[in-house]
Amino acid sequence: MGTELIVPEITLIEKIQELDNTLSTEHWEQVHQEIALYEEEDEKLPSQSRAKRRMFFSDFVNKAVSLPIETIPQVSTEAQKELYRLHLFCCQQAVHSKEIRKNPLKLGYYAVQEMQLAFSAIFVSYRLTHPECPYSWTKEFFANHIIVDRGPDGHTKIKFLRPLDIEVINGAINEEIINDWLVYRAHDNNGIRTLVDFKNHLIDLPNFYRGGHPIDEFSRFERKLQEKRNKTTEKRNDELDLEFRKTLVKTAAEQAVGKMLSNGMSAKDLLNHALSGDLGELVNKYIEEKPEQTKELPSKKVEVIEPQKIEIIPAQKLTSAPALPKKSKKVLSTNDTEEIENIIAGFLDDNN
Repeated sequence: MGTELIVPEITLIEKIQELDNTLSTEHWEQVHQEIALYEEEDEKLPSQSRAKRRMFFSDFVNKAVSLPIETIPQVSTEAQKELYRLHLFCCQQAVHSKEIRKNPLKLGYYAVQEMQLAFSAIFVSYRLTHPECPYSWTKEFFANHIIVDRGPDGHTKIKFLRPLDIEVINGAINEEIINDWLVYRAHDNNGIRTLVDFKNHLIDLPNFYRGGHPIDEFSRFERKLQEKRNKTTEKRNDELDLEFRKTLVKTAAEQAVGKMLSNGMSAKDLLNHALSGDLGELVNKYIEEKPEQTKELPSKKVEVIEPQKIEIIPAQKLTSAPALPKKSKKVLSTNDTEEIENIIAGFLDDNN
């Protein structure tokens, strides 16, 4: 009889493990050990009471596993899948609670409260990591605008009130945040310590303080984790930008050195200038290019002859061209002859 009492919770755990592997095998082994302890306590109860408890837990687990979740408005398929995982986990938390073991009649109420707590923590974390959300969206706001209830047939109903639109709902309910919440709530008071080690690779988050209400502690962790991611991304972008600048300067320097060497500067002078630190003047002197002034040839005015003005000369006229005028011969006078003879006589004279 004792073994039959623990069948409902084991069925629920197997269903959770089938859909999710976020929680470790060691955690579920610990849960099984706690279930064995509950079994020993249940054996002390009368057989009739044990049978009623078994029927009550079996009915609750079967409805949690088989019945769909109703959401208003209708969320995306991915969000619906994550809500189902969260729903099963909250039901398992309720079944495994010591308080519920004492009073099973509070089982449905406890599961609804656990899911309400999860929604408040998840949406407050979304608000802290998305600056576009209003600051008035506090945990009290989400507690009043996210209503979790159970229908007459036992299925879970979730109603998101305005101003929460469908984009915010689908953005807040994602696989990573659901996994974080499962790790946080599965390890009792050590949940935040396990979550920090699990998410941050055994490194403490800077300026993160543990303690406080579960909603505040969980959302504060998500905020600090996102701050660290943003700083890492910004640092990586700065390193890439610096690397780009170095490559750019190196390329420009190689071109400048080649320009200076081609302009007649020796390698020794270049090194001396580089070591002395007067590279600015050196670059201005050897790299600054002055535009060469080219002389423009005077443009000749070309006269375009119209076809109508062209006169065609017949071949006959070309052969009978007019003769050039003949040069007239000059006749020397007597005086001119005497003057020439005197000049010749002067050259032939020995004295001259």
